[in-house]
Amino acid sequence: MLVLLACIFGSNFMMTKITVTQMPPAFVVSARLAVATVVLVVVMLITRAPLPRGKIWIAILASGFFGHTLPFTLLAYGQQVVDAGIAAILMATMPLFTLLLAQLFTHDERPNRNATAGFAIALSGIILLVGPARLAQFDPASLAQIIIALAAISYGVNSIITKSLLSVRWEGVAAAFMGTAFLLSLPALFLEDAAKWPEATSTAWAALAYTGVGPTATGAVLVVWLVRRAGASFTSQINFIVPVVGTVLAIVFLGERLPANAWIALITILTGVALARRRPTPKPATEAA
Repeated sequence: MLVLLACIFGSNFMMTKITVTQMPPAFVVSARLAVATVVLVVVMLITRAPLPRGKIWIAILASGFFGHTLPFTLLAYGQQVVDAGIAAILMATMPLFTLLLAQLFTHDERPNRNATAGFAIALSGIILLVGPARLAQFDPASLAQIIIALAAISYGVNSIITKSLLSVRWEGVAAAFMGTAFLLSLPALFLEDAAKWPEATSTAWAALAYTGVGPTATGAVLVVWLVRRAGASFTSQINFIVPVVGTVLAIVFLGERLPANAWIALITILTGVALARRRPTPKPATEAA
């Protein structure tokens, strides 16, 4: 199930690349969220789960924005320029930003040397991927890659927010924050000129439907199922598989050819993630004394 879920999430970069080359990014985001909302509302009705009530809607609103509307929008606009494989590699940094934000804003994680070293290693991987020269010039390609990195940070923010939603039935919460995310995505549609929308192919429409049903709706359901069956620690290992799957799919089906520095950056980032997630070895009692 972990591998299946990684394949579903990893395919998102390829499918998004197909859609944004033929459709406006804001429309892609809104349509994707609309499809996912319908699927999750059906799930909520089948399971007879109630919609959440009270102050928890503040967290739902924040989760809808930081977990879906904002990162989906950043990815859609960034992938107009950036290859799907590069986007998958950049998104591998999400666990590091989650860990960093948890250390800053929660009491669950304490700063340690492994986390600091891991973050530094992964950051060097991002610099290697984008390229020091491009960072200095700040051309459109480097800007698009930075936009995708911001999407990873947004997912990290959402990881902190969702901890406050664990006490409520997930079916109602999932439908609520997905519907909220859809509503929040609508204003961006007015920034695009509908007269300039190209006529998309059936492949692009199929890819758009898949992103809504697959990575967005089904992915949300399977994550909850896997966490309940195998635990959050086991499920978090998906962060090592998704970027690899996303890169391979982009090469096989989109014909992308990643440069050598991209592969080195992928290994560097995953190494940093692994080190940051490693718990420091406790000191012996005599040494501590």
